[in-house]
Formats: sequence, structure tokens, C-alpha cells
Amino acid sequence: MRRGNAMALGLAAATAALPTFVAAAGEAQPPGNGRSPAVNYMTQCQGCHLPDGSGRPGQVPPLNNQLQHFLTSAEGRRFLVQVPGSANSRLSNGDLAAVLNWMIRTMTPLGKAGFTAYSAGEVARYRPVKLDNIAARRSAIVAQFPQAGPSR
Repeated sequence: MRRGNAMALGLAAATAALPTFVAAAGEAQPPGNGRSPAVNYMTQCQGCHLPDGSGRPGQVPPLNNQLQHFLTSAEGRRFLVQVPGSANSRLSNGDLAAVLNWMIRTMTPLGKAGFTAYSAGEVARYRPVKLDNIAARRSAIVAQFPQAGPSR
């Protein structure tokens, strides 16, 4: 057998096995863009929410020291996934879950105390539901926060 034919046969065998390998790898770890959550935050979120999560008063809500309150209710938890910036981002469900978890760990006191992390499956369940009247929905959730503050 000539060397070229042997290489072609080896390549054909490897290619035939590829779909099985990709499916198994996809189940274990959802495909993503290969970037860290911090980099994904920088490219997908910080343009509006700013590098430190402080937002833009009157225009973009702050994230820092606010996210933990959203996690105290199922409605708030869903809201963080369903807001347009999250739901419409180019991130995969796994990457979005990782960014949300990174934001909570780095921008809230929960990062030290612990919280139930988002999973790709949870994001996949919440993400397709489009919100009506986002400002009113957010206000209703924020009204349930303990000790209302001026930065809401």
C-alpha cells in the first residue's frame, strides 16, 4: 500500500469516528467560544455595565452589589438570564452561565459566601422566554429586595 493511500485510510477512519467523539464531548462540556468568563464579560457586557459593574445611572442598572438580591427568588434568577443583554448575547448557554456565575462571584458578597451556580441547562430553559416591559418587571423584583437603596 502506498503511503498516500495509508494516510487517506487513516484519515477516513478518524473522520468516521469524529461524530461520536464530538457528541460525547458535547455532552460532557457544552461547546463554547473558549474564552474565560472575564473576557466574555469584557466583550459582551462591560460596554453598558462598565468594567466594575456600576452601570450608568438612569440608563443601565448596576450589577455590583445588586445581583445577589436577584438570586433570592426564582423570578429574579430567571430575569438575569432573560434580560435582552443576556438572552440576545452571542454566548452559548454554557458561556452565559459561566459569565453570570463569574459576575456573581466577583461583583457581590455571595462570591465569598456561596450561591447556587447557573448551569447551561438552566440558562437554556429561561433564555427563550422574551420579557415584556422589562423596566416594570425589574422594578417589581427590585421592590422585593431587602433595604431598598438609591442605586436601583
